[in-house]
Amino acid sequence: MLARSLEGDELYTLLPHGGDMRLIEKVVDWDETKIQCQTSSHRNSDNPLRSNGRLSAVHAAEYGAQTMALHGGLLARQSGQQQPGGYLVSLRGVKLHIRYLDELDAPLQIQATQLLADSGNMLYDFVLKTESVLVAEGRAAVIVHSEQNQ
Repeated sequence: MLARSLEGDELYTLLPHGGDMRLIEKVVDWDETKIQCQTSSHRNSDNPLRSNGRLSAVHAAEYGAQTMALHGGLLARQSGQQQPGGYLVSLRGVKLHIRYLDELDAPLQIQATQLLADSGNMLYDFVLKTESVLVAEGRAAVIVHSEQNQ
């Protein structure tokens, strides 16, 4: 049976970013269609997405996108492949329920649910929350690099 949680270097190998842009700290659980992650990186004063000392809730989309990338990487690894890179091409129905992520003391819980996956396209719903606060929700589309386009 596969381990359903991971963190540290094993997790970082699946993220498309490096250094401080690796925003997700832990995969709590995942399966073929869903992933649940957790992080406290929104509280870091050196978070690279901060502007004028604040971390706008609009960056919830990046947290959702990195969670989606982790899910894609885990699915690819499960099938013995390496996930190709991709582009976030669309955000729809995004609702921000707070103004600033850095105002939250509790860890963020990020869930992404895969709605569609075919030969180069993925569609996910994502939700960010803490134990007591709904932070953001929306839908994101990704186009995955194909071997022919590289």
